[in-house]
Amino acid sequence: MKKSNLFICLLTGVLTLLSATSCEDWFDVDPRTEIKESDLFKDESGFFDALTGVYSIMGRSSLYGDELTMGSIDAITQIYYIGYNTAHPLYYMSTFEYENTRVRPAIDAMWSGMYEAVANVNNLLAHIAQADRNMFESNNYELIKGEALALRAYLHFDLLRLFGPSFRMDKDRKCIPYVTTVSKQNTPYSSPKEVVDLCLRDLQEAEKLLADDPVKNIIQDEENIYRMNRRTRMNLYATQALMARIYHYAGDKTNALRYAGTLIDNENLKLITSTMGVKNDRVISSELLFALFVDNLSDWADNHFRHSSYGYDYYQMQFYMDEFFDKNAGTGSDVRYDAQFDIDGSNMKLSKYLSKDADSYNAKFRVPMLRLSEMYYIAAESTDDIDYASDLLNSVRRARALEPITYADFNAVESYLTREYRREFYGEGQLFFRYKWLDSDNIADGYLIKNVSSRKEKVYMLPLPDQEKEFGGTADK
Repeated sequence: MKKSNLFICLLTGVLTLLSATSCEDWFDVDPRTEIKESDLFKDESGFFDALTGVYSIMGRSSLYGDELTMGSIDAITQIYYIGYNTAHPLYYMSTFEYENTRVRPAIDAMWSGMYEAVANVNNLLAHIAQADRNMFESNNYELIKGEALALRAYLHFDLLRLFGPSFRMDKDRKCIPYVTTVSKQNTPYSSPKEVVDLCLRDLQEAEKLLADDPVKNIIQDEENIYRMNRRTRMNLYATQALMARIYHYAGDKTNALRYAGTLIDNENLKLITSTMGVKNDRVISSELLFALFVDNLSDWADNHFRHSSYGYDYYQMQFYMDEFFDKNAGTGSDVRYDAQFDIDGSNMKLSKYLSKDADSYNAKFRVPMLRLSEMYYIAAESTDDIDYASDLLNSVRRARALEPITYADFNAVESYLTREYRREFYGEGQLFFRYKWLDSDNIADGYLIKNVSSRKEKVYMLPLPDQEKEFGGTADK
């Protein structure tokens, strides 16, 4: 990855530096900045601050704070009613016109922002490799390094899922660079199979380093703020969940089931048993294995789902939502339908990310990144026991106030889960990855089906930026 023009902006936990200093002024990768880097990494808190900087980048509106969750990536899956209104900010994304001048900047920002976060992670890892381990208290050295390695894998895996072919499309085509160093040298591009292997290598090391993660403690009584609220950081459970997600993506059912099962069987991790509090905790925070804390989140959500500055709120017609949620199936009243949406006339708007006065503290400013329910879905598609798969899926149904149903075979499981991803991950960006993993000929359910059988690569692979050489060199053709 070429770094000669790439500035790395590390945002500190208190973010005060940014009020008077731009990213370019903070430090860039050349010898002139060694003093600033040595100041940042002179003690344990500096390493924790550097990690906080990575999360801050990930939480931008151009990344997981908006576009990769409730914005552009979900628009591809037709979850919002846009019709033929070309003035709608998501119109060209929903029609797969990724080269349109109103869409291309958003896609380019995904690529550059995620690789900026990767560069920050790699810079931290380079410094911690040379650090005096005596400066770290408790197991904080292992915690920081493990967290950084797991974040590097998380970012690269999503880059693969966005810009590369799926395994079913072509697992051997070079598509993105897996960058592990801060260097002015180009990083060769890797294939999906190679990216998956590199992700798993980082995650396997991270899992060992995070073996004593404080996230395992039911009572959080840590004095160090960085060791608290571990569900908002890339913790041990998130690392194991990401491994399950990646193995599932790669078609390794044995290991996908093993890692998903580890979390399903963990006594500290439970699906909710009561839906009473979901209206005040619409992200269902107790089931989140990893969530970004994004303090601007409600501002962006308000602009999309309450009073858009563009004049175009993001909504779906209630008629379609009734179809998506099987409203008339007679198997219960889905708490997600009842609690995560506001009704506006004949339309419904996502309320998951809005800030309301009665909201639970743990529900505020959280962007879901990995959910416990996904582990049940992965395990259901990875087992060869249809009864066990049925039990897993019905466990989630009961947690959503729905009655159990019967699944005739694994084709029924797959079909059910594609619809379930729409319901469970509405506004979280995961449905696009589901369609891509399936190599589906059709996007969306109900009355919004769009056939993409003749243009899958165009639809399922976002275009690399024209200036991608600045960040990743040239792929082998």
